[in-house]
Amino acid sequence: MRFYGIDERILLSAGQGTPALTECAASLLNSEHLGAGLRVALLTKSLSLPESNTVLQSSRTIFSSRRDLGYLGTRDARLELILATSGIAFENSPSAPPPILTLLLREPVRIRLQENLRANPSPGVQSLLEVLSLPPLPPLLPARQPGGQPLEASVLLTAHLLDTGAFSPSLAGEIKSTTQAALEEHSLRPLQPTLLAMISLSRRYEYDSLLQLLQKIQSLPALHWIAEQVRSPSEPADLFLAASIWAGPADRLARLPIPAQTPWKNLSEALGAGKGSVELLLQRQAPILRLFSPFPTAWAPYFLRWEKPLLLLRCLLFLIGAWLLVDVAWRLIPDLPLGDPGPWKPVPRLAQTLLLALLLGSVLEPSFLQPRPLPRYRLSLADPSSPTKIQPRSKNAMDLTNLITLAIFLGLQITVYRICVRRIRQIEEGPGDANLKLKLLENEDNLFDAGLYVGIGGTATALVLQVVGIIQPSLLAAYSSNLFGITCVALVKIFHVRALKQRLLLPPSKS
Repeated sequence: MRFYGIDERILLSAGQGTPALTECAASLLNSEHLGAGLRVALLTKSLSLPESNTVLQSSRTIFSSRRDLGYLGTRDARLELILATSGIAFENSPSAPPPILTLLLREPVRIRLQENLRANPSPGVQSLLEVLSLPPLPPLLPARQPGGQPLEASVLLTAHLLDTGAFSPSLAGEIKSTTQAALEEHSLRPLQPTLLAMISLSRRYEYDSLLQLLQKIQSLPALHWIAEQVRSPSEPADLFLAASIWAGPADRLARLPIPAQTPWKNLSEALGAGKGSVELLLQRQAPILRLFSPFPTAWAPYFLRWEKPLLLLRCLLFLIGAWLLVDVAWRLIPDLPLGDPGPWKPVPRLAQTLLLALLLGSVLEPSFLQPRPLPRYRLSLADPSSPTKIQPRSKNAMDLTNLITLAIFLGLQITVYRICVRRIRQIEEGPGDANLKLKLLENEDNLFDAGLYVGIGGTATALVLQVVGIIQPSLLAAYSSNLFGITCVALVKIFHVRALKQRLLLPPSKS
């Protein structure tokens, strides 16, 4: 069991006894969602799931008998009428619903859809239609000029989906606010990332699958992120659709730890294992570990059932072990007997125990300290208005590995501080007159500067670890060791060494 991470066998065992992806495809087909059902059925075939051939054959049989759903994949009276009056409905039905952008790029469809939307009294729809006259930023061309068909199609599609309630309430509100911002600014810049996202999604999904996905997206940042992933070489469009239908909202997909080399392998394996695995993956949002374990695979369901008690037991064992190690370490230090602990001395020992337990626990967590490899590809989208390019996803300076590094440096300085304080008390309570004790204090000056040496060494070590890639780059984590060292030496020399010298030079009887 790991504090941060899921063993692969535990993830797969979570899907045992839960609905399979083939059942999801069959449910979509039975509810007249032929587009999404056929897409999920094809996904089950690519995952080599049991009964995938049966479900795929059933989807093709239903599709061949429902030619009225051949273009959209589901029922939509308005679009069906527009397609019929545009002449598309009289053409040969396709073998699978085409991407909705393919239909909207045809001029008769756009003209009739725009006429239908012009007669709509909805303020949100009318605001979207007004942005057609706004100048866009590259790479989009104006909607009224040649080459502007994708922009016009995305605006009309967004207006239609907004009018039919296809967006979630929160996402619809954000689209309306950005539309108003574009109109007030007399520029398409605020709304352009959303329109580009709609172009990417409508180019990849047919109408039914697009509806299913948009209903699970709760915010514009999630919409932009999903569109960006769909544009990537890995193109996990079908995985996103199935995961969102099963365990939405789709915003949780953006918070998954994504491996660089195989970005969506974990999600693909979870979908193949069952609905329980997908829910566990999206709920925990932790890395998937593939490590050697002496326990048989059959034990994985029991580990999952007793996960929290086992993690609590592991935490207690770390604390007990750290307490014993700290106690043994202080007993092995020469000429520094423990003596009477006093009422306050267990407090620093408890702090050292907690820091040591944190160190031991983090060392045994592969997700914390393993190097992060670079991805095999790099995607660059020529969109100056995209927030993912202008405002890249901010990385928290307090990364978990940096927090562990800070804890280690703080624990080392606490140890140095306690050694110095004990040595000062040993000199004060030891035999000899005041002059001898002053010379002993002067002789231990290098010991009292040990915090600086440890701090410099910690900074150098942190910089090396950052270059190697074991911890995330952070100047805070590197120079915190020096800061702790300076603080430790200042406390020792100002509050302890100086105070003892004053007591030795001015005894209470002579003050």
